[in-house]
Amino acid sequence: HGGISLDMTKFDAIEIHDDSNNDGLPDPIAKVGAGVTRHRLNDELRHSGMQFVVDPGADASIGGMVACGASGTTAVKYGSMRENILCLECVLPDGTLAKCGTKTIKNSAGYDLVSLMTGSEGTLGVITSVSVKLHPIPEYIVGAVCIFDDLYKAAEAVASLRLCDIPMARCELLDESSVAAFNQYNKSQGDGATAQMEEKPTLFLEFHGHGEMSVQEQIDMTKNICVDDYGAFNFRSTSGEEERKRLWAARHQLYYASIWLREGATGAIVTDACVPLSQLAGLMTQTANDVKERGVVGPCFGHAGDGNFHCILPIRDDDSDEYLSRLHEVNDNLIRRTIEAGGTCTGEHGIGYGKIK
Repeated sequence: HGGISLDMTKFDAIEIHDDSNNDGLPDPIAKVGAGVTRHRLNDELRHSGMQFVVDPGADASIGGMVACGASGTTAVKYGSMRENILCLECVLPDGTLAKCGTKTIKNSAGYDLVSLMTGSEGTLGVITSVSVKLHPIPEYIVGAVCIFDDLYKAAEAVASLRLCDIPMARCELLDESSVAAFNQYNKSQGDGATAQMEEKPTLFLEFHGHGEMSVQEQIDMTKNICVDDYGAFNFRSTSGEEERKRLWAARHQLYYASIWLREGATGAIVTDACVPLSQLAGLMTQTANDVKERGVVGPCFGHAGDGNFHCILPIRDDDSDEYLSRLHEVNDNLIRRTIEAGGTCTGEHGIGYGKIK
């Protein structure tokens, strides 16, 4: 179709706060070049007690995250990229340098041009710098896992947790196929430190707070809802940093684990459906059933606390037209049901060329 690809890696400046104003505490803002990656930004912030929280898994560039309206595992508490940008600079097609937004928390002066540029995927201009919000690094963090016999009940439990306004920092739901991929991939990588998980629908959770008591209250409420109301079992939690890091590192590897699940696969059709939370349980269950009925490989997992999940459909170079047709049926059914439920075909990946249809 043609197009232009720009390498923005040299737009790599980081300005943590304005040194010209030393009258008080610095604002929790960082101005970064579009080519700065989120890991590099957090490395620069490591001694400040602050962090940039949007976590799409990959070490993405901040400019790219703005361009596709990125999100990730922490959006359930901190919001997506849209909620974590204050202002940006971009170059318009005629060469004009435009400054959108301000460094203030609120602004009602005219059009919201920052939101217009967010998710524009390069169609309106080239983003050159972004001022992002920073958040304090939590003093106390606990990770938790619980298992369900039924995917529908697991997704319903998530909706109930959100309705009860429990401030979860991460809330990820894996179907049984995803857990199988998780287990096989970890074993193949020689990861003996991460225990094999029971291959049933599983919730990965994380809680942030100022102290042990406040976080424990969140955990107790979550356990009561999941176990007593929705039949979860093996609910366990840990504040151990290494165990939590292994858990979330493994979660971020689920794309590769899903491809590994199908021998010989070299890529995948990646879906990114997002629906109102009331519709999540039905949509995930119907999609998982579609995968089984059509005899294809397709783990379903995602950011359940946002109503956003991915069905990864691995493909091989030698796949028959008939098998590919079954994969596209699963994808088409998923998107149709998503739109009918009032959702969107992409919650965080963007349209690109894969979702233009």
